[in-house]
Amino acid sequence: MAKRRREGIHVVDIDEQYEQELDKAVKVLSAKQNESTLNFVFVTDLHHIQGGNQLRAARIIRELAARLPLDFILNGGDSCINAAKDVALAAQREIFEALRAPGVPLLTVKGNHDDNSIYGHERPETRAGHVIYPAETKALIQEGIPQAARWDESCPDSLYYYLDVEAKQTRVIVLDTMNIPYEAGSDGRLPYLGQWEYAFSSRQLNWLAHEALNLTGKPDWRVLIASHVEIIEDGVFGTDHPVANGEALWEIVKAFQSGSPYSLTGGEGDFAYAVEGDFSPQGKGKVIGCLFGHVHFDQTVYQDGIPMVSSLNACTRKEFPDCPEREPDTLSETALDIVTIDFERSRIDTYRFGAGEHRTVSF
Repeated sequence: MAKRRREGIHVVDIDEQYEQELDKAVKVLSAKQNESTLNFVFVTDLHHIQGGNQLRAARIIRELAARLPLDFILNGGDSCINAAKDVALAAQREIFEALRAPGVPLLTVKGNHDDNSIYGHERPETRAGHVIYPAETKALIQEGIPQAARWDESCPDSLYYYLDVEAKQTRVIVLDTMNIPYEAGSDGRLPYLGQWEYAFSSRQLNWLAHEALNLTGKPDWRVLIASHVEIIEDGVFGTDHPVANGEALWEIVKAFQSGSPYSLTGGEGDFAYAVEGDFSPQGKGKVIGCLFGHVHFDQTVYQDGIPMVSSLNACTRKEFPDCPEREPDTLSETALDIVTIDFERSRIDTYRFGAGEHRTVSF
């Protein structure tokens, strides 16, 4: 066993700590995960720096994928630090490559840090020169997403999509909470910055309503929704800004759940929306839950009976006093959830690897 000496005490080496916890997790989860449960890893807010310690977490995720029957890996966004564009892109490429496991889809959500707009904002002389545009992000994340995934074909640079896990009769819907225009003005500046300005466009609302939530011919299917920022803020701890049109999107989700018609208009300017339809023909829908990151905090809030579940940031940072302690070169330097969804029990079990605790959520 690899060890190192610190202050006269033998301490298990960090890599050995990871391997021991991995073996423990696999032993526990092998008895729970099977062909009828939906199984995946959810990791969010890595805020990765090239060569950083979250590469250890990524290695563990790859090993989990090799030893457990994972259906996919879900990256909840804010994948890297903010820096000069070439540095930020290099960090994104490194962590995306590290998270990819053979034969297991890597579904990536766009985070508010991922367009790198904060870097240019702090350096106005660069204008939008350090922004990572949607087309660039899409080119990076598509490498881990199966061709079977469905995007908004009317918008080539869209970063919202869904993937059907056929064997589990589950549709995983990935939303883009920074669905803003990226067209620089004559002064070279962008009108909106994804760092602070969150929105669902009318186009995304219509795509969700008419494509992603269209389960015609799939009567026993259910959906799992993922976003970076919480869809609506009600009752959620750690929020900073609401998502424009979040309430409208939630009305669509509620109509899907109740199997009812809907007609919605509102918003203003670039975020004006109009969407209508009727879920009555396909009957009541089943929403397993909505997973999100961003707030760097573990919590579950129920909205209209649907669990909204956030997970602790993977990066080694204690955001709030009530968060667990974080220390480099220990297991607490990271945090990720190995998720088992048991449909027979209507239960989401999250096994925490790293800082924090295991959780059970009913749906």
